[in-house]
Amino acid sequence: MFWHNYKYALKALCKNRMLVFWTTIFPFILAILFNLAFARLHDYDVFEPFNVAVVNDEAYQNEKVFSEAFKTLGEGDEKLFNIEYTDKDRAEELLENGDVDGYVYVVDGKKKVKIKENGTNQTVLTMTTEQISQSAKIIDDIAMSEIAKSAGQPVDVVAIYQNAVKVVTEAEPNVKDESHVMNVVSVEFYSLIAMACMQGAMLSCEMMNRCMPNITNRGKRVAIAPTRKGIIVASNLLAGYTMLFVSIIALIFFTRFILGVEYGDNIPFICLLAAIGGLTATMLGMFLSVILKTRESLKNVIIVVVTMLGSLFAGMFGAMKMFFDEMIPIANKISPVGLITDGFYSLYYYEDMTRFYINVISLVVISILLFVFSIRSLRRQRYDSI
Repeated sequence: MFWHNYKYALKALCKNRMLVFWTTIFPFILAILFNLAFARLHDYDVFEPFNVAVVNDEAYQNEKVFSEAFKTLGEGDEKLFNIEYTDKDRAEELLENGDVDGYVYVVDGKKKVKIKENGTNQTVLTMTTEQISQSAKIIDDIAMSEIAKSAGQPVDVVAIYQNAVKVVTEAEPNVKDESHVMNVVSVEFYSLIAMACMQGAMLSCEMMNRCMPNITNRGKRVAIAPTRKGIIVASNLLAGYTMLFVSIIALIFFTRFILGVEYGDNIPFICLLAAIGGLTATMLGMFLSVILKTRESLKNVIIVVVTMLGSLFAGMFGAMKMFFDEMIPIANKISPVGLITDGFYSLYYYEDMTRFYINVISLVVISILLFVFSIRSLRRQRYDSI
């Protein structure tokens, strides 16, 4: 009976053209558009420096490590930026007039970027600023630790900072090989895969709605049928999960072998992350279908809103990622989209698998919690009449 229900549930999903489009076809369209929009970044030989402004006030000058690192990016034949040092008002004017793609400033020790619109140059600027900020913080932490060890004794602060810079710059990177230079656009595609996973929640939401007597007429028939409800629910959820997993794997192979997006060579772990991401989406769809007592279309709208917010935090719109990491640092640690995106990033870039396992375990925990809450809610539901 289980496989009989599974087969017909899968057929019913395939006949739902709207769901098939949004959960399987639409992500492929986005991938093609992303590839067209960011094609120029794949060729580093033709990349040209672009104009940025730096608010060269006291706060910026006090950040010695950050300012020196940023300065080097505006010098030499292979410079990344054409930097204009100015004050805040002038930087704002340059941005408004379109003379610069963005400007960098420091306030309360935080390095910030202001842009007028999203784009390739803006993404490069914000991601570069974030990376420099992280390196500067590491150097400061090392220096302060050394100064603390010398408490009560005279110390050479300059020498300590020079040594800290040397430690960071000469450290061996924890990457799989030196050829793995992260394309700044890769995170866009990683977040696209994560978004496609979470959009799949619409599939499980639809299948659960078909089992709910207070939502659909089919649900009323299911409620009075002699078949165990657990079998019907499980077979419907598995049908939705199957369709989602196949579409995600197809999307990964399409972006990897057709569009040339790098995911690394560890295919089993890539598929594992896709499978667990799809499982989390399936549990989310189940949870929303059970908890929300509203029409199906509104549930799908909620799924889309949750997914797009998660994609925004995770870096699909790269110029905003740094802002949200500073304002809401916990967002990408609990958002399934953020966890899936970071899982692909860490799997490709890092030799150490710890970060990848943390992401996977977090997704599993979220899936279990959503499943438990859904089952508890289902068991409480009683219908006086159907």
